[in-house]
Amino acid sequence: MSGKQEETTREGDEVDEQGVGSLMNSKHTKGGYDQADTSHEEDDQKLSSKEKKTSTITVIEDIKAEEFHSTTYMKCANVGKAVIVSNFMDGYTFTEKRGLAVRSYAKDDCDSLEETLKHLGFQPFDDKKNEMVYKNLTKREFEALYNRVAKKTNYRPEGKEGFTCVLFIVMSYGRPGLIQCHKEGAELMHPYVEQKDLHEAFQPQHNPSLALKPKLFIIQTVPEAIVNRDGDDSRDVETKETKRIPREADFLTYTSDGYCINRHGNVFIKAIVDVLKDKKDSAMEIQRVLIRINKKYKHYRDSRMQIPCVTSSLTKQLFLV
Repeated sequence: MSGKQEETTREGDEVDEQGVGSLMNSKHTKGGYDQADTSHEEDDQKLSSKEKKTSTITVIEDIKAEEFHSTTYMKCANVGKAVIVSNFMDGYTFTEKRGLAVRSYAKDDCDSLEETLKHLGFQPFDDKKNEMVYKNLTKREFEALYNRVAKKTNYRPEGKEGFTCVLFIVMSYGRPGLIQCHKEGAELMHPYVEQKDLHEAFQPQHNPSLALKPKLFIIQTVPEAIVNRDGDDSRDVETKETKRIPREADFLTYTSDGYCINRHGNVFIKAIVDVLKDKKDSAMEIQRVLIRINKKYKHYRDSRMQIPCVTSSLTKQLFLV
């Protein structure tokens, strides 16, 4: 597996028992779903087995003991919140002035991902709409969205079931470490957002309810320079592999920076969907799920293509189903 998973030490960013307690004891104004300050003295679940859902934890000391020392991330009745961002797809019109071609395959990717994630039990981020997909976002809109998901959402709602994890998927043009967004107003170029800024927003100091919750990212940044009009890869491209290890604990990022579109569509997304739809594969621990996806991806592509890269600072095992 080319993009080997790597584990970081937790050093200065380490979440210890005292840190979790201080995060969980932080005082916040009680509020609703989208308010900046939400209640974080909340419920979670004790882990009795991989299969069984458990009773709600309401005592902060119990949360420290059960969650911090467990070898498995706490499984809640709600698998998690999911967001899918897809730029330069239907609704965006290519012109010489705009400069970037429409990703004609993107709608099928979004539809198959959303269907699969809902089947696994993931919920849309916005309770008021039943859609996970946000398309053709400007830099300002993209930053506002991920900050809302990361900082203004309560993942341990008081008196209710919490969420096992949060999943953020991005598909766009870009470069390693950079996600391209739509330009607006007088902007001459389509601006970039750094992946590290996306990760930083989800650190638990911004939202204590995310402490000890796995933050999962799937990011595909297609290098536009090698996209031809047929939607196929016609050149033997060698891309230097870039490994980025997030310093934050409980983060996992699965990244494809190479061009993996052919006449059959987006093989990166196809590999993800095919594995997650398989009940046997999707029930595995998340690292094994990603190995299955890489194997499927390699089967769909020839051997010269770069395998998607996994960077992980997860500290426990994670089961989605």
